[in-house]
Amino acid sequence: MYIRGKLRAGDKPYVRDQLRRGTEAFFYALMFLTRLPVERFVRSADTEVAARAVYFYPLVGALMGSLLLLSAIILAPLGTWLAAALVVTLWVLLTGALHLDGLADCMDGYYAGHKMADKSARRERILQVMRDPACGAVALVALLLVLLLKVVAVASLWEQDGGQEGSLLAVLLAPLLARTVVLPFMALADYARSEGVVAPAQTAGVQTLWLVALVTCALVSLLLGPLVAGVLFSALALLVLYWWRFWHEQIGGYTGDCLGALVELSELLVLILLVALW
Repeated sequence: MYIRGKLRAGDKPYVRDQLRRGTEAFFYALMFLTRLPVERFVRSADTEVAARAVYFYPLVGALMGSLLLLSAIILAPLGTWLAAALVVTLWVLLTGALHLDGLADCMDGYYAGHKMADKSARRERILQVMRDPACGAVALVALLLVLLLKVVAVASLWEQDGGQEGSLLAVLLAPLLARTVVLPFMALADYARSEGVVAPAQTAGVQTLWLVALVTCALVSLLLGPLVAGVLFSALALLVLYWWRFWHEQIGGYTGDCLGALVELSELLVLILLVALW
């Protein structure tokens, strides 16, 4: 039924329209977060689609994790360390190093302006350097450390359980949880720029961000059990709070680079904690 030219909830055209918009938002999230060739499924990239896409970040993480899990099974006969290195390489290729680029920009930006006493000048300096495509020494060191630790963590999980369900579950959960924690972070923080490709929480809907994150964590806890899940979620919550406070003091909010860096750090944290807990 139509009311004044608008669709009403419960009408078939309304349901079809919402399904179409949801599907398009999912493919937008997939296109934005990965290098999978799904551009033809995204007919528009307006603010509404970008805002809805945020809700599908955990689902994209689950899809990525599933692909990594499959690759880990296929590569297992090559040996622990070579297989781990190839899985992490595929991990990077799958995202096009998008989140690593964010980590590098954050490191360069922070070290370029963190000693400036004037808050306004520091903020502008950090944001300026974040836009610079050049990669400094600090950023290179951060990237090398993150990649090295990921390879070591995946290999350690492999050696602990002989490449069985533990290591396989880890490469599934790390991308999933890392893209889930982005949602509460966006709900807590303000967007630091006046423009950008990341939809602010005010556009996406704060309550829905929290709901999607909580439902995802509840489902993951069924796989991990209460003890492991409790430790993992507590550590991720502390990381999110620290990252929010840190960038609030530096630039008064967050940018897309901050989200990318948070994804990388969260993935690494999940892998390291699973090594310790399993």
